[in-house]
Amino acid sequence: MAGIKDYSTTSANNISLNGINCDEGMLPSNLNNAIRNLMKNTREWFNDSQWVEYGDGDSAYVPAWVSTTQFTIASATDITAIYHVNRRLKILKADGNYVYGTITASSNNGTLQAITGSFDSGNLGGTTNVLRIFISALTATNNSIPLGVIGSTNFADGSVTTAKLANDSVTNDKIADNAVQASQVNANAITEAKINAGAVTNTKLGADAVNGSKIADDSIDSEHLVDGSIDTAHIGNDQVTIAKIADAAIITNSEQAAHTPNDTTFYTTSAADTRFLNKDTSELINSGQSWSASDNFIATTAAIDARVIDLVDDVGGFVPIANETSFPNVNPDVNNGVGTIVSVEALSTNYTANGSGVVTIANGTVGNSTVTLNGCGANASLPTGFGILVESTTTQHTYNFHRLTPKATEVSTVAAKSTQIGLLGTTDAVADMNTLGTSQTVSDMNTLAAISGLNSLASNSANVTTAVTNLSSINNFAEVYRISSSAPTSSLNVGDLYFDTSANELKVYKSSGWAAAGSTVNGTSARFKYTASGGQTTFTGNDDAGVSLAYDSPFIDVYLNGAKLVNGTDVTVTTGTSVVLASGATAGDIISCVAYGTFNVAAINAANITAGTLATSRGGTGLGSIGSAGQVIKVNSSANGLEYGQASSAEVYGFSKNSDSQLIITTTNQGADNISSSTFATFDDVLFSASGFVFSIDANGDLISTI
Repeated sequence: MAGIKDYSTTSANNISLNGINCDEGMLPSNLNNAIRNLMKNTREWFNDSQWVEYGDGDSAYVPAWVSTTQFTIASATDITAIYHVNRRLKILKADGNYVYGTITASSNNGTLQAITGSFDSGNLGGTTNVLRIFISALTATNNSIPLGVIGSTNFADGSVTTAKLANDSVTNDKIADNAVQASQVNANAITEAKINAGAVTNTKLGADAVNGSKIADDSIDSEHLVDGSIDTAHIGNDQVTIAKIADAAIITNSEQAAHTPNDTTFYTTSAADTRFLNKDTSELINSGQSWSASDNFIATTAAIDARVIDLVDDVGGFVPIANETSFPNVNPDVNNGVGTIVSVEALSTNYTANGSGVVTIANGTVGNSTVTLNGCGANASLPTGFGILVESTTTQHTYNFHRLTPKATEVSTVAAKSTQIGLLGTTDAVADMNTLGTSQTVSDMNTLAAISGLNSLASNSANVTTAVTNLSSINNFAEVYRISSSAPTSSLNVGDLYFDTSANELKVYKSSGWAAAGSTVNGTSARFKYTASGGQTTFTGNDDAGVSLAYDSPFIDVYLNGAKLVNGTDVTVTTGTSVVLASGATAGDIISCVAYGTFNVAAINAANITAGTLATSRGGTGLGSIGSAGQVIKVNSSANGLEYGQASSAEVYGFSKNSDSQLIITTTNQGADNISSSTFATFDDVLFSASGFVFSIDANGDLISTI
C-alpha cells in the first residue's frame, strides 16, 4: 500500500504521489488530487504513528524471509543504527496477521541488511511470508529523548516493580514516616525486647482485647463502672427486689387518677389505657394511611403524612408567573403532574385558539420550549393585558385552560357602573333581557351585528321602506341565488344560481341538475408545474410559480417529465383541485398540468331558428353534398382557403435488424409500395409520417431522423 514510506529523501525523486503525476509541468487538475492523497497518507500514518515503516530509508523496499526468526532488507547503505538491537518490531505476514518482537541482531554486508528477532508469540513461518516491516517510533539508542526529561510523572502507578529495584537500594531515608504498616511486619517479628517500658497504652489495646483472665480478682469497683453501663442483660433474673425500686416509680390503675405525669414514673398497661384512651367510647389509634375525620381516632405519624400528601395532591399547588413566556421548564407538580394552577399575570400579546380550542405559545417557557394550552374554546380570543389560569397535566409543557382573568382597570370600570347595573335588576329589565335571550332574538341580533353601516340605517329609512315593500321579491332572490359548500336540494327552479364554495365555482340549475355556469380556468387553458419530492403522489395547492391548481374535472391533461399520463389509469383527476398519481414520483420529476376551459352552449329552441338549414336530427332538410366519401378538408393551392380533396397516404417506416445487427429501414414510398401484414409483424419498431423522414448519421455514429 502506497504511503509516506514510499516518499524519497531526495526531493527531485518525488515525481509521483499514489500514481498521480506531480513532476514538473504537471496538470493543474493533478494538484488538488495530489494534496488530497498527501493528506490521506499523513492521516494513515498518524492513525498508528507509534510504528514506522522505514524500509531502506528511501522509497520502496524489498523485505525477504530468511528463517522463522530472520529477514533481510535490500540496502546498500548500512542502516544498522536504525534496525538496532532491542528495538521493537511489527511484521505483517502473508496470511494477514501481525507478529511482534524485539531485534536481537542486525548487520549489513553492503547489499542486504540482515535482522534477527525474538518474537513475543509465533514466528515468521515459511518462505515468502514477510510482506511489510514496521519498527517502533521510539528507540533506546537515539537522542530524541533528552536527559532529565523522564520524571516521576512519566511512570504509571505501579509500574516500578520489585524486579526494577536493586538489592539494598531502599534505605531508611527512602521510607516515609508511618509507611511501614502491619502487613509489612513478619509474624512474631516484634518481641518483648522491641517494646519500650510503658509503651503499651490504652490506645494500643484493641477493642475487647482485655478479657477476664487478664483482670485480677476483686479489682473492679463502682468507680470503674460508667453511669448507665449496667443494662438488662447484666442483671440476673429476679435480682431486682422491691428494696431497689423507688417509691411511686411505677403507677398502677388505681393510682393513675391522682398522679401527675412526669419523666421519672412508669405506668402499668391498664393505667396507661385508662389515662390516655377513652375506653368507654372505644377510641382507637389509626395506624394505617386510610384517613378518617372521626374524632374517635388518634392518627399515627404515617396516617397524618398520608393525609397531608392527599391534600397536596388534590390542591396541586399554585405558581404565579409574569407572562405567557415565563412558564417553568419542568412540570410544576412534582407528585403526579396534575393539579398545579399556574397564574399568568398578563398576556403580552393577543392569542386566538384554533378550531379545536388549542393555543400554541412558541418559546413559552424560560428555556424557550413551546407551551400548549388545551380547552380554550374553538376560535376563542385571549386578549393582551388579560391574565389566565391554567392547570398542569402529566404531559410536559401542556396545560388545561381554566379561565380568563380581567384587567384591574376593567373591573374598576364595571364597579363604577354599579348604578346602571342595578337598573338591570328591575322587573322590567329582567323581562326585557329574557326576551332578548331567546334563540331567535339572538340570531337576529347576530345578523344585525354583521351588517356594515348599520349606524346609518336611520338616514336611509326610505330605502328600508322600499325593501319592506319588495320583501317578497327579495325573499325570492334569496332562493334564486345561494352560496353554499354543497348543492341546494329544495326550492329549485331552472335558472337558479349557487356559488360552490368548495370548488370556488358558480353553478346553474338545469332540468338535469346543477352544471357549471362557467369555467374555473381563466381563458381557454391554464398551465401548472410541480417539482416532485421522492414518492410524492398527490399534487395540489400552489405550484412552483405560486399558482393554485384549479380545473373543471376531468378537463385536464397531466404530464410526467413530458410524457402524457392516462386519466383514470395513470392519474386520477376528479376533484378539480388536485391530481393523484397511481405510482409515487421520483424526487425531481416534473409534473405538468394543462387545464382546459369549458363552457355550456345555450340550448336554442328549434322554433327560434328562422334562417339556414336545420340538421336532419332536428327535423330539418340537412345540408347538401359536402364532398365524396374518403375526401378530407385541406388547404387549397393558393394557401388562402380550404377545399375538399383526397387524403394522401401516410409514410410508414419499419425498423428491424439483420443477422449482423445492422439496422434495416423499410418504407412504403409514400404509399406507392404496400407492406404486407407478415412483413409489418417482423418490425422491431414503426414510425408514421405524412411528409416522410430523412435519416442521417452524425459524427458520433448516432442515427438522426428529420421530418
